[in-house]
Amino acid sequence: MTMKVKLSKYPLVNGIFISRPNRFIARVMINQKEIAAHVPNTGRMSELLVSGVRAILAWNPAPHRKTDYTLLLVEKDEHWVSVNSMLANQIAYEFLKAQADVSELKQEVTYGNSRFDLACFRGGKYAYYEVKSVNLVVNEIAMFPDAPTERGAKHLGELIRAHQEGYHTGVIFVVQRNDAKSFQPNQIMDPKFSRLLGQCHSLGIEIRALSCDIDGVNIEIISELPVTVLSEETEKEV
Repeated sequence: MTMKVKLSKYPLVNGIFISRPNRFIARVMINQKEIAAHVPNTGRMSELLVSGVRAILAWNPAPHRKTDYTLLLVEKDEHWVSVNSMLANQIAYEFLKAQADVSELKQEVTYGNSRFDLACFRGGKYAYYEVKSVNLVVNEIAMFPDAPTERGAKHLGELIRAHQEGYHTGVIFVVQRNDAKSFQPNQIMDPKFSRLLGQCHSLGIEIRALSCDIDGVNIEIISELPVTVLSEETEKEV
C-alpha cells in the first residue's frame, strides 16, 4: 500500500509553534519572526498544539487570504502529525481509486439535501463515503473525534439513511500519523457519535481506518488499522 499525496502544492517552511489564539489562527515563529498562520482544522488538538513544538507550514501569499501561511504539520514524540483535515479527503480518494472494483469516483457529491465526501460505483452498486480526519492517538489507539461533533453525528445518520435506501455506504477514518495500532471512536468525548458508528457496523456499513506516514513533504498510506466499534454492551472488532 504505497499511495503518496503531496502535503501542499505551495513551498514548505519550517517553524516553531507558539500558540493558538483561536480555532483558525496559530502563532508560529519562522526565522525568528512571529507570524500568523491559518489552522485548517477545527478540532481541539490540545495534545498536539503545544508551545515549542516543531512545525511545517505552506507559504501561499494571496490578496484574498488573511495570512500568508497555513499550518500543516506539528511534531509529536518525534513523529510528524498532519493537522490539515482537508487532506484526508484526497488521501481517501487515492485509496478508493486504487480498489479494483471502484469506478466513476467523484468528490463532494450531493445526496438529497446533503453532500457526501466521495461517491463511486463499487461492485456495480452506487456507493457514498464520508471521510473523517484523525490525529488523536492515545496509548497507540487512534480516536475520533477529539471534541464533540454534531456535524459528524449528522453525517453518520445520513449514511444510515442512504444505506437503508439501498446504496452501498462507508466511512473512512484517515489517521494522519504513523504511531497508531488500532482505531476506535472516542466514546468519552462523544457518546452519540460512538453509538451511531456502532449502529453503522450493525447494519453492515463499511468502516475503514487508514494509517499514514509523513516524511515532511508527502503523506503516504502505509496500512489499514483494525477498527473496534463500541456499544453499551460490548466492544466489537470490525
